[in-house]
Amino acid sequence: MTMNTAHPDIVVVSPDGEYLVIVEVKLNDNLPHRQGAIKQLKSLMASMGCSVGLAVTGERILLLRDSLEKSHGESIAVVGEATLPENLLPANDEQWTGHYELEFESRIQQWLETVKQASSLDNLPSDLRQVFSEPTISLLRLGEIRAAGPRWSKVAS
Repeated sequence: MTMNTAHPDIVVVSPDGEYLVIVEVKLNDNLPHRQGAIKQLKSLMASMGCSVGLAVTGERILLLRDSLEKSHGESIAVVGEATLPENLLPANDEQWTGHYELEFESRIQQWLETVKQASSLDNLPSDLRQVFSEPTISLLRLGEIRAAGPRWSKVAS
């Protein structure tokens, strides 16, 4: 039996290979999915030694931070929450032909790149500005944002 090891959807990696931020992306926003994403993200943060995480669940983005007061991720807490820009969500009439999760992950990764490269966060709504305030935005700018695993491209299928 092969172990299905959990891995984040997106990682922000420093030039020396350290995980700065890990991102868990779930298209579904109902409460059990959100709680599951938070639980999985906490576990990943603890196992990967990363003190900052983002959980994207449907229309919400949550910022998790480890205060490092306790071991094994017990001091990881949700410290910020915001609403995602509507343009990241699939429109009802869009044909994502069964690849919703992968498409959503790609959009979130591209959006994080845009946020990282913005000269200022002034054009973001205030709740998003709080999620991406210091030190979170500094970590995004310091590292390289990339998919944590393979994504099947629509072109390849």
